[in-house]
Order: sequence, then C-alpha cells, then structure tokens
Amino acid sequence: MSSILLSSLRANEILLANATSNVANMNTPEYKSIRTAITSSKTGVIEVNTIRSDDPAPLDQAGVSQSNVDLARELVDMIKAKSGFEATLKAISSREEMLDDLMYAFTKE
Repeated sequence: MSSILLSSLRANEILLANATSNVANMNTPEYKSIRTAITSSKTGVIEVNTIRSDDPAPLDQAGVSQSNVDLARELVDMIKAKSGFEATLKAISSREEMLDDLMYAFTKE
C-alpha cells in the first residue's frame, strides 16, 4: 500500500511541476504547454503520462506563434494537485493511526 501512496505523491508532484512550468512560460513565444494525465494501473500504482500539447496557439502581429498555455487550465491543475496531496497525506495519516492501534492492541495482550 505504501508504494501506491508514494506513487500518488509523486504523480501530484509532477502535475504541479508541469502546471507551474506552463505558467512560468506562458509569455514565451512558441512555447507548447505540458499536459499531464494521471492514471491508475491494474496493480493500483499511480502512473503519469506527460506530453507536449499540440493545441493551436494565437499569432502575434508579426505572425509568430505565441504560447498555447491556458491559465485557467493550469490553475485547475494546480488545485487538482493540491487536493491530491491532501487526500494522499490523509490516507498516510490514517494508515499510521491504524498501525499504531494495531501495535497498541498487540502490546496490551
């Protein structure tokens, strides 16, 4: 179970890092945003797929392609990462409490 929790933390770390990179580069001409998809494998381990977006970008007055970063989408991804971190940390905390309760029950006998 701890590998699942650790993979979840890592996946949310990658999601947050990619979203912040996109925001940092949103004014960089021809920058293609990074899209992150988080999925679960058959074993329950969280997997992350990262690709460069091929969404069209606006052109400036000189005809140069601008970045295709959508700030609203990046903010949503940041909120998803925050919620993912919080949920995973809550699961880790609950797991630790259960293990403590088990250890206490066995030492009482």
